[in-house]
Amino acid sequence: MNAAVLDMPEIKVTAGMASQQDWLKCDDIFSMKVLSVDEQRHSVEVLFKVKGGYRSGPHKHTCETHTMLLQGKVTNHTIGCTFGPGDYCYQGLDDVHDEEFVEDTIVYASYRGYQDKLVEFYDENGQPSNQFTVADFIKNLRI
Repeated sequence: MNAAVLDMPEIKVTAGMASQQDWLKCDDIFSMKVLSVDEQRHSVEVLFKVKGGYRSGPHKHTCETHTMLLQGKVTNHTIGCTFGPGDYCYQGLDDVHDEEFVEDTIVYASYRGYQDKLVEFYDENGQPSNQFTVADFIKNLRI
């Protein structure tokens, strides 16, 4: 059941039946299920499925991010810690880090921002190369 339980101009929430929703394939590495978006508060709740072997490279969360690993393993190379199922991680505003998805992983992420841009990725020269925005998640919300 993919019915919307709330669909106001600034807040969009899917039904609590994420287990019955199809994964939206973004590319060969990422799939997602967007659970809710509050455009006015720049907040997003999402499930990510990431293929093992992917390494993010340096990127910055321009928001507060809460994550819970549901399946798989992720190594944060910046702090030298590997997270597994059931582990929680908080990434503060402007936290720059580099993560490697050691195996196929499913993670719940909650973004709480102050602007449309939530995550900024950098190239090998340290220049911005890509980003996740609230608008990106809105267009991928299936209600």
